[in-house]
Amino acid sequence: MKYFSPVYKPGKNIRPPDLYEYSPDNFWFKAAGLADQTINEPLRGRHKADVIILGGGFTGLSAAFNIRERYPEKKIVLLEGACCGYGASGRNGGFCITTSLLDWEQKDPEKRREDLEVSSFGLKQIKSFITDYGASIDFDESGMLEVVLDEKEIGLLEEYQLELQKFGLESTLLGRKELEKVIKSPRFISGIRLPFGATLNPAKLAREMKRIVEDLGVEIREKTIITRITPGKLNQVETELGEIQAPFMVVALNAYGHKIGFFKNRVFPISVFQIATEPLSDKEWDSVGWEDRFGLSDFRTLFSYSVKTADGRIVIGGSDFTYYANDSLSTGNDKLVMGKIVRDLFSFFPQLEGVKIVHAWGGVTAYTLGRGASVGTLGDENNIFYATGFNEGVPTAQIAGRMIADLMAKESNLFTNHFIINRRIPYAGPGFLRGAFARAVKWSIHHLNYSPLHQ
Repeated sequence: MKYFSPVYKPGKNIRPPDLYEYSPDNFWFKAAGLADQTINEPLRGRHKADVIILGGGFTGLSAAFNIRERYPEKKIVLLEGACCGYGASGRNGGFCITTSLLDWEQKDPEKRREDLEVSSFGLKQIKSFITDYGASIDFDESGMLEVVLDEKEIGLLEEYQLELQKFGLESTLLGRKELEKVIKSPRFISGIRLPFGATLNPAKLAREMKRIVEDLGVEIREKTIITRITPGKLNQVETELGEIQAPFMVVALNAYGHKIGFFKNRVFPISVFQIATEPLSDKEWDSVGWEDRFGLSDFRTLFSYSVKTADGRIVIGGSDFTYYANDSLSTGNDKLVMGKIVRDLFSFFPQLEGVKIVHAWGGVTAYTLGRGASVGTLGDENNIFYATGFNEGVPTAQIAGRMIADLMAKESNLFTNHFIINRRIPYAGPGFLRGAFARAVKWSIHHLNYSPLHQ
């Protein structure tokens, strides 16, 4: 079957894959109160369902939500190896970007309008969780600010603004003097203010989505390590303590899929990292001038991204990434990358020198050659649905869940006809060469200009 290679052969000893990572020092987890929450019991014994969902991140939870809306009578069981939101969904930078699924090469105005409708859906769904289900996620819709650190990059801002206009999206270019009224940094030369987009606590969002879909009747089993998949008319999933069969299966594992045989040598994990400061004083915030809770990022190739949290901290990540040999998962920390993030923080805001860094964490996200995500169907029976290759995923994974539900319903609409549906995932070479590929990717990033248009 395309994109699937069984990890465990019949008759061989079954060893659970290395899905658990070092428990990260994640500010978002702490702010969400994860340590005090009840984690669901694992799957035990033999079961049957109509739909099995593998993965309790944003994609799996959104798929559960959207499938339940279409099929209220179906038994949906979601399996999660650790706890919902444990992976990248609960560890990321807290950005909610509305432009991540736009086709910047698209020339047709109507197609651009359709792209924008799809790309905006993730934010709309998140807002519906707040208004319709009472989700508390520290949500703030103050938009985004993207800045340049080099005079040579100012042209990229102008190019970006022109492309946004083609999709009907407004933005404001800020010269140095205008920029200083919004944020005070000796390194920020110019910027572009985007009124669309939001910031939030991603771990709170994941845990609230868990609550919502459970209230809608979806069964969620956490602490459930998958040991073997047998696709067919009835897909069989074996776990450490049980097994379950269903005619439909959703693979929503992103950077973890290769551990159980999906997308091996196609999608591989890279590790990214963040830090969080202690809460800043009013005087410190005044020195920075960052009044609204807009998301902040820069135009470097290895860029950084920052948010102002609801309790007055700065969370900043990016600056670099790491690939661990043999597609290994993140250890939860990397001192070399953390050092780069800290240097970026205090070079951006030297007036904050002395502010304590109180949290530092990391995790894996998925990477494909060409950086293209894909959502589609697998299997001889076309009864396995997947979403993978997302490396910007807070709203995008919400959209993926909607796409999966619409594909399952065999609908023909903007979501099922989007350009990422069944997009080919390039072969990334054998695993033992992946380290060389990762170094080549870094080299190319260092030698190419970054622009949101090239994501």
